[in-house]
Amino acid sequence: MQRLATQIAVSANMRGLYPAKHPRVVLSLQQMNAALHEHLDEDRTDSVTYVLIGDDLLVGDAVIRKSTVSLQGFIALLKRRGVERLTLARGLEEEEAEKFVAALAAGDPLQSSGHIIVGRAHVAMVDEAAQQERRKLSVDQVEMARDAWARFRVERQLPIDQMEQLVWSLIDSLAGTSRAMLPLAPLREHDEYTFVHSVNVSLLVLLQARSFGIWGPMLHMFGMAALLHDIGKLSIPLSILNKPGKLDDAEWEILKGHARLGGLYLSEIEGISPLSPIVAYEHHLRYDGEANYPKMRSRRIPNLASRMTAIADAYDAMSTVRPYQEPLGRAAAFEVLKKRSGTFYDPTLVANFIRLIGEATPLAD
Repeated sequence: MQRLATQIAVSANMRGLYPAKHPRVVLSLQQMNAALHEHLDEDRTDSVTYVLIGDDLLVGDAVIRKSTVSLQGFIALLKRRGVERLTLARGLEEEEAEKFVAALAAGDPLQSSGHIIVGRAHVAMVDEAAQQERRKLSVDQVEMARDAWARFRVERQLPIDQMEQLVWSLIDSLAGTSRAMLPLAPLREHDEYTFVHSVNVSLLVLLQARSFGIWGPMLHMFGMAALLHDIGKLSIPLSILNKPGKLDDAEWEILKGHARLGGLYLSEIEGISPLSPIVAYEHHLRYDGEANYPKMRSRRIPNLASRMTAIADAYDAMSTVRPYQEPLGRAAAFEVLKKRSGTFYDPTLVANFIRLIGEATPLAD
């Protein structure tokens, strides 16, 4: 039951990233169909029905908890589409499955078919504008955090409590609007690139984590780790960070050291979540375990928060004016993420990220 639910979420993510006939989409649909019929054979039945109640899935008398990221993604997917009941029956055909998964991925209206029955929930409308105003991110709060960030180069101390409050406000801002990227606009007016970039990355990671059903203190841990992922760059000379041309080999080696420096600094702060130094250290590691930086003695797959941060870090860096490059448009940045999917970046997370950004910022480039 869990395998099938997980495979539906994976198939939707793959379909959001690739066209219908792409090998990864075809394979994911085959695995979804295999999982369906394996379950039906084991239970000696002709159909399986998922019922969504709160954050739990019911299948017959069994309750499936949100035990894995992919299963959390499946639950979040059903919630976003307003589905409270989903039935899949024996005999599901490839074309039928592909249309269903494509609609899930694109956010198109879901329709029942010969072997798929979809029950939709009725969702009460809320006053989004009023809710957004109540949760609006304070400009003064952002300014205080930015100033504290800028003083780090001299004082070598960062007021973690201010950063934690900033992340809680970012979470509230996301909760207050479906246009989840709105808080980015006023923040881009600041000069301090590393701070602005770090806030943007935190927002993007919060958006990703929330889509997988991560909430509360755990969501805050993800956002905090993302906010501090580049803290090591505040120990890198500004002449290197702001150099308009290509870095030479020696400068590049110094810049690459920011991951190790950030992880070391954060690991020495009493009371900070252990996720923060891990993400600072891992956010440039590759998803496939191949060499990047920091150099590892053995292959190491970065953890979930680090993999989310890597995608957000790359996307925001590509989308921002920097001393040595012009920003890419959203579509071009998406293409870079797609090309590096499966090597540098987790393909499931890339597909989910592209879908999320497409929903949050529907305006054309």
